[in-house]
Amino acid sequence: MDERQLIKTHEIWFRGPHQEGEPARGAEHFARWLPGVIEARRRGPFCLEVEYDLAAICLKSIRLALQAGGFHLDAALMEKLKCALVDYTEQSQREALGIEGCNLPLQKYRATGEAGVIRDRHVEESAERPDDPWRHYL
Repeated sequence: MDERQLIKTHEIWFRGPHQEGEPARGAEHFARWLPGVIEARRRGPFCLEVEYDLAAICLKSIRLALQAGGFHLDAALMEKLKCALVDYTEQSQREALGIEGCNLPLQKYRATGEAGVIRDRHVEESAERPDDPWRHYL
């Protein structure tokens, strides 16, 4: 496979306030230090464009690292669909190249504030049904 096909460029959209002001400005500096990220450019106060090497990192792990770093990513339906499509194609491409998994951040994303309390309360209430197929959406 041509090496140029492994260099990907995608936009990451943010939502909500961040302690550093514009989320894209802080995320630009944060993403540049991730291994495999070639370039991170701010395209507006809520948009970050990342260029990365798919052999080293995938968009999913970049997004998870940003979430673990405290950035609030856009959760609109269209953005979720775009990310799902990119995740699927990148995973397929990595499998075709024989590259195992994607380097996910060491710290797992944890819901904070009210979202964490609501999720924890629901998990406690539904402990008798661990086979619930909707459980992973909480």
